[in-house]
Amino acid sequence: MKTSKHAIFCLEGDWWNDMNRGSTVRPILELVNQAPDQNINYIHRDVGTVEEFEFYCRKWSQRRMSRYDILYLAFHGSRDRGLHVGDQRRKNKGTTLEMLAPMLGTSLKGRIVHFGSCGTLRVDRRRLQKFLRETGLVAMTGYREDVDWLFSASFEVLLFDVLTRYPFTIRGMKQARDELFHNHGAMCRRLDFRMEIRDRRVSVGT
Repeated sequence: MKTSKHAIFCLEGDWWNDMNRGSTVRPILELVNQAPDQNINYIHRDVGTVEEFEFYCRKWSQRRMSRYDILYLAFHGSRDRGLHVGDQRRKNKGTTLEMLAPMLGTSLKGRIVHFGSCGTLRVDRRRLQKFLRETGLVAMTGYREDVDWLFSASFEVLLFDVLTRYPFTIRGMKQARDELFHNHGAMCRRLDFRMEIRDRRVSVGT
């Protein structure tokens, strides 16, 4: 079994108010980890508060974590509030791209972030490019609209499989995007999937 040179660091919030419901994206990670041609290693952490979220984001951004070059953020989300992290009854609920960028820092060359959340990427392209420029990330992926939980989960198995077959460079990510929309175009359109790649003119490195 061949181990992929890419790996996933997943942060996951609560999906339901009912604490008896144990839905989790962990089976996605277990499935891609068991792929016979390139198993993808992962770390998974449950996040209940904004403080925990910021702690793990800063952990992931450290150089010693560069092996885990995909940050998978599995939370509820929306266009106006970004990620729904922690207690949604608090005054400043929601974690926007502008709030997330300083948590991640500026030295994320060769890494990407996937927003496994509804509507988070339904924002102006200039905001996405600003986020990529400030963090150094090569690309970000996610959804423009609300998505079905199970359907998006099945798509994310394919997403991680495709992404990890390419180098995490601007050119490599463009090739991955082409494959995704060529081979899985119907799913991409149904989910209103979006993949934003850093512009070369603001590149930290290719």
